[in-house]
Amino acid sequence: IKNQTSGTRKRWAESDGHNECSSFRAIRRAKLSRVLRFYADKARRHYLRVHRHADLVAEIDRMIERGGSYILEMDDQTDDLGWIFCPEYGGREPLRVSPSPMDWAGPAVFLFGPGLLPDSNYREDASVSQSTENPIKLDEAVADPPSSAERPLDGGENQSASGDAGARQPPAQGSPAILLGTDAVANTEVRWPLSIAGNPHLLLAGLPGMGKTTCLLNLCRQMIEGEVKPIVFSYHEDIDEKLQRLVDQVRFVDFNGLGFNPLHVVDRETPMAYLDVAGAMRDIFSAIYPDLGDIQSDRIRKAIRDSFKEVGWENAPPSADLQEPAFVRFLEILRSDPKPNQSLRSLLARLDELDDYGFFTTDESQGSLWEGDQPTVVRVHTTQNDNLQRAFASLVFYGLYKDMFRRGLQDRITHALVFDEAHRAARLKLIPTMAKECRKYGISLVLASQEAGDFHDSIFSAIANYVVLRLNEPDAKALVRNVADSRQERGLVDRLKQMDRFKAFFFREGSRRPSSVKLSAEPTSS
Repeated sequence: IKNQTSGTRKRWAESDGHNECSSFRAIRRAKLSRVLRFYADKARRHYLRVHRHADLVAEIDRMIERGGSYILEMDDQTDDLGWIFCPEYGGREPLRVSPSPMDWAGPAVFLFGPGLLPDSNYREDASVSQSTENPIKLDEAVADPPSSAERPLDGGENQSASGDAGARQPPAQGSPAILLGTDAVANTEVRWPLSIAGNPHLLLAGLPGMGKTTCLLNLCRQMIEGEVKPIVFSYHEDIDEKLQRLVDQVRFVDFNGLGFNPLHVVDRETPMAYLDVAGAMRDIFSAIYPDLGDIQSDRIRKAIRDSFKEVGWENAPPSADLQEPAFVRFLEILRSDPKPNQSLRSLLARLDELDDYGFFTTDESQGSLWEGDQPTVVRVHTTQNDNLQRAFASLVFYGLYKDMFRRGLQDRITHALVFDEAHRAARLKLIPTMAKECRKYGISLVLASQEAGDFHDSIFSAIANYVVLRLNEPDAKALVRNVADSRQERGLVDRLKQMDRFKAFFFREGSRRPSSVKLSAEPTSS
């Protein structure tokens, strides 16, 4: 770069033609002014400040007016600049990579990445902060937005993209930006904006021992500091104990029968809303028991429908004051069949197992999990029965989904649903539904899993942010196929299979290329 800039400076001096007549220089200056004006106007369209554009145009006009008598100042070559484009650089400000002026007589050289390219889908969403290694200010080196309506970055504030990478909105006031770690290339902070203005959902995938639990604890700690209350579905004691050491108080929810009635109807103004509840319960039991056939699943739906009809829900006017049937009633209806066939007997055997644990008992004393100021941990692991674990987690998740509508729309993210071992509930159709609907209710969804290949494709269309640690080849292929460019697929799969512990790729909303991230270390108590 030093050789190129000095060579350009020499050719510029020769072409300026100081030894030629003034009229000849005037013709050259007129030609030069057309080029300079073209780039000045182009820079204005690409977020150059208004007053800087005016200064440039005024100086170009002055050069035309004075013609051959205009003197082009040639400062010392230490004022030259060099720029290096690096596709993997994730910093939000250019990074100076040349020595300090005291030790270097050549041009100042800066590194920049795709996040600094104007009018580009690569434009960063400010999820990484400014480098501390002699950064040059972006508004001094490149440009500044002409107006708030046109700017892609809002004056240095963190922001997240909406569904369209080109139509970004600023985050709600006070939206936290969760620190994931440091960029392995640029050594800058890598952050995940937890904003209602964009997609606030995250999928964390990685093999056991690669750092998923540590990452989840870091997320939860920072959420609490940012006044976002996590509700964690825990399948291991490890995360419970460590989270309890990080914060003052944790609310634990253990299985002791269901503390709510899953048959509660939220939309009482819709005449057929109870049928929606019956259909949702059918899907939940299908996720609890993956080997249930369509006929068995439909028997559950019809039994729940009949339990609603018994208490007058069929053809009832919207103003009717009706009570939901007891949750256990549909099981009693199934048991009352005088001639159960093999299919029904098989279904009842599964449901009777849950009934033995008191699963259908609902005293409705639990209250809403959305209430309270402390983080909540749903300790799914307190029972060792796999079927009961799936049933308990699924019904609590369904209860949260229905209570979400009661709390109404929010202007910021207030809660985060953190689902550890989410592959255990991958068949639950409610997860992608929740991901699509919960943002406007102030809820972020975080799924942590070691088996990314188990999720339906719809989950990848609803989640825009991914932290991916080491995976085996099938899961790496399944995830990369859904979140990365096809041209990157082969290389990313190979790298994901060889990732070191606490190293990850971060795929973020609005960026086509992932960042290579060194995750933050084990969180400590505050």
